[in-house]
Amino acid sequence: MAALPLVPAFAILFCVPLALRAVGPGDSTGRLLIAGYPIAAAAGLIAIALPSGIPSAAVALVWLAFTLLAALHGVTRVLGASRHIEELSVAVGFIYLAVGGGWLVLWRSGLAIMDFGEHVPLLTAIHFHYAGFGSPILVGFVGRELRAAFVGRELRAAKTRLWPTYVAATSLVIVGPTLVALGIAGVRAIEAPAAAVLAAGTATVALLALAAVLPRMHGGLASVLLAVSCSAAIVAMTLALLYAAGNPLGVSAIGLEDMVRWHGFTNALGYVFCGLLAWNVRPPVN
Repeated sequence: MAALPLVPAFAILFCVPLALRAVGPGDSTGRLLIAGYPIAAAAGLIAIALPSGIPSAAVALVWLAFTLLAALHGVTRVLGASRHIEELSVAVGFIYLAVGGGWLVLWRSGLAIMDFGEHVPLLTAIHFHYAGFGSPILVGFVGRELRAAFVGRELRAAKTRLWPTYVAATSLVIVGPTLVALGIAGVRAIEAPAAAVLAAGTATVALLALAAVLPRMHGGLASVLLAVSCSAAIVAMTLALLYAAGNPLGVSAIGLEDMVRWHGFTNALGYVFCGLLAWNVRPPVN
């Protein structure tokens, strides 16, 4: 658990800027996000480095303000998402980041939050910076590629078969982070079903990416990174499901510390970071 505070710091320092660069500025709020990121990131990292307490939480408010702007950017994307679920997924990722920012402030405050354990604010902040923010954006990128692939009569059969699967899985990825967060916060009745929902959605999109997107990926490094990301997603989601399913039964297939270590770092480094890096280093399509 000692290295756990480094996980949200890694998201702030690497994953968020990679996502911003991969998604692109978009409207004026997107451009403001990119301009304000350096100051907000510095504040977030300083807040994590400071001892927990009111001063640390006050500094973290700068990062929270940035994530609230990200949520506003997400809302503007939702309004323009039309019926394209892949764009809705990207937009929801920006909205969820604000939830992560709020929990980061609560964690840095050191204040007791209801009856939550001491690690709950930190784990929830981590959850929404990765499963809430990074994962839906990656899922949206996969959807963009699938939509681009299903052009032409010869691919209509593939679209009929794969696209409904993508839509269903993406719907689970969109609602899953909220359900899992409730499980982390102590609503035990939904912990296992929530983990199953998010794991099924994420792993299914990862499998679709390996089967239909990876062959279209330009650039050797981008292809390797995407393959690593998809594989890590499947491993991380399997671990999450084993942990959540074992708790109600009193059978711990994997302990909390091992769960945090293996699931957390596989999800953060393998799935989200490598995935975002893949879409950043991908050569432009001519």
